[in-house]
Amino acid sequence: MKTIMFLILSVCALAKEPSSVQEINIDILAHDGVKLKATYYTSDKQGPGMLLLHQCNMDRKSWKQLATTLAQFGIHVLTFDYRGYGETPSVGGYENLSKDIDSALAMLMTQPRIDTLNLGVGGASCGVNNAIGLAKRSGKIKGLMLLSGGTSKAGLTYLRNNPQLAIFGAASSEEDPAVKSIREMVATSTNSVSTMKVLNNAGHGAPMFTKDPTLLQSVADWMVLVLR
Repeated sequence: MKTIMFLILSVCALAKEPSSVQEINIDILAHDGVKLKATYYTSDKQGPGMLLLHQCNMDRKSWKQLATTLAQFGIHVLTFDYRGYGETPSVGGYENLSKDIDSALAMLMTQPRIDTLNLGVGGASCGVNNAIGLAKRSGKIKGLMLLSGGTSKAGLTYLRNNPQLAIFGAASSEEDPAVKSIREMVATSTNSVSTMKVLNNAGHGAPMFTKDPTLLQSVADWMVLVLR
């Protein structure tokens, strides 16, 4: 009951004074010199940071709606295009993805007004496993937002060995494998705020935010709770 009340008070307080949002296109310099095209959504307040990892049939623009909303809630958000997606060149290939994601997190942590002790990462579809991999490598992630995807055996083992991680999972009812995978991942968490949302015929990954508008508010409320 106290957790629910805290969440309501936090969201209401932020709603009274919504942060202004700047959307800034930037380059992330990868370890091999490739420039990864990125967009940074930032507010005018000190706050937590979140990295969003897109699904493998889209690019960073698929996160625009969620990233803008989170920034309005005072959460600074970074999105970027994987190599060969969106505006990032395909030089170097997919084998560099883990290092590119690490570079993106490093870039996020150097931005002004970022609270580096309160960081989250979200992923859709293939981005789910990428998000869990980042949490495993960095040891800096407090909350995972996982949409319509699965993870490797190593990823699931990591989650089981780190049950304190807060996890928000969502998938659509018509995608049985995704529902099963997300439910299995959320079940590894003993964190009291971890939760799962099953939507009805809402599609796959980031498009669920458009198909079911309640998901956007649910994620924003949850991230405020976890990262504040």
